[in-house]
Amino acid sequence: MTTQTKAATDTFDLTLTRVFKAPRHLVFQMWADSEHKSQWWRPKTFTLVDSAENFRPGGDWMSIMEAPSGNRYRMEGTYKEIIENELIVFSHHWFEDGQRGPATLITVTFEDVADSTRLTFTQALIGNEADRNDQQNGWNEFLDMLDATLTDAS
Repeated sequence: MTTQTKAATDTFDLTLTRVFKAPRHLVFQMWADSEHKSQWWRPKTFTLVDSAENFRPGGDWMSIMEAPSGNRYRMEGTYKEIIENELIVFSHHWFEDGQRGPATLITVTFEDVADSTRLTFTQALIGNEADRNDQQNGWNEFLDMLDATLTDAS
């Protein structure tokens, strides 16, 4: 059996940038605190039905979302690096048909911009353009939900 590893140049990375009208520590806490995260960690029309967080380097995370159709989607990973109010790096896997999909690496940075926070979300090691486009649509909806949750918290 041969194991193949994709080089970074063979992947389709995704970068999204948003500016949230909220202080950096609050935007970071929305990712770090499981109670906050449960309010927005899903696309708009989905329901978060289960999640587990161990927010520390080496800690695992998992969530299961349900679509309006009733289909459930599981994703999970491991936190690689955390710098409070600045950086979160974690692996991300989808589960489909009981099988763990290939790992991607997500990096989220937080920067002060006047009275707001610039969040930059990068997902690396995506295997093809179609998957990148699907990921882009989904993560944009996650970030829309984060924005709505931050607005409600203000």
